[in-house]
Amino acid sequence: MTGWKALLACLLLVAVMVYAWKHPSEVEYSSQQFLMDTFVTVKVYGSDRGHLQQSVNEAFGEMRRIAELADHFPQAGTAAYRASDVCAINEKAGIRPVRVHSDTITMLTLARQYAELSHGAFDPAIGAVTDLWNFSGDNPVIPVSESIRQRLKLSGFRYLTVNRDNSTVYVRKKGVKLDLGASAKGYATEKAYQILKRSGIDKALIDAGGNIRTIGTNREGKPWKIGIKDPRREGGLIGTVSVENGSAVTSGDYYRFFERDGSRYHHILDPRTGYPGNHTMSATVVTQDSALADILSTACFVLPPSEALALATGLKEVDLLLITSDKKIIHTPTLTGRIEINPNSGYRYDQGR
Repeated sequence: MTGWKALLACLLLVAVMVYAWKHPSEVEYSSQQFLMDTFVTVKVYGSDRGHLQQSVNEAFGEMRRIAELADHFPQAGTAAYRASDVCAINEKAGIRPVRVHSDTITMLTLARQYAELSHGAFDPAIGAVTDLWNFSGDNPVIPVSESIRQRLKLSGFRYLTVNRDNSTVYVRKKGVKLDLGASAKGYATEKAYQILKRSGIDKALIDAGGNIRTIGTNREGKPWKIGIKDPRREGGLIGTVSVENGSAVTSGDYYRFFERDGSRYHHILDPRTGYPGNHTMSATVVTQDSALADILSTACFVLPPSEALALATGLKEVDLLLITSDKKIIHTPTLTGRIEINPNSGYRYDQGR
């Protein structure tokens, strides 16, 4: 009898080992870095912690590379300035085309396409105007209207020529500056996603300060629940949106702003006026590609709500949720069933009733 018990114990042990081999325990690895003026968190799941850590490090490295290419802030003569394609393009504006990296070509091709589609509500060539507003400084000021008017003459995506065949970019007017602050973070997030996918990770979440990119489902096998921030209550949520294998990107007037005489001045400028957009508190775009979602969230924030909804509805697999300046929550019909709105948020929401 003792021998049978020993044999049974051995068989059970083998069965447990085979199951463990076929079903390795899932671990979570999470890391955070400060990139592109925000904290970026990458959270991944798998069975090999070392592999997860290496994959996340590579993803951060890719994001940092894109950030360096798109940075328009470095001082001339610095290593950061020499690493930036955007600085090189701006320096040669009105002089000659500049040969750039393929990622810069891709970023600017996408940016120009949707600048055209949004009729200038998004514009990558608004740097001359954004430079006037000191949102990151200690003492921000409201530029005088004449200065804005003059800088608007040095703005506009129509001055931008992207030549894929020659890998060159040319800004045809001296003084016109590219500013990819409303698109590069989304593109960098999408590149990080591609790194993780190629490394075999099938469950992950990238959070780049309002830019969310997911791989697969959460640990429970369900879509990720992405919180939509309350624009006027620190730490509050107006609801959640379900995302699986996709992106949710929010542009809001609460990230960088200052107040003067009861008015809020935020960093999302309307390229057509040179002043902060005033139709919306936040715009959240849900689609697969984070680069596209980043661009569209900016354009839809700037546009009047009816035009923003029309833009999103006319695009394939693009959803939009707006919190308007008069505290209404509206969204594209296809989001119904994927969002949960907090009934006590203090905002008016009639669409789901």
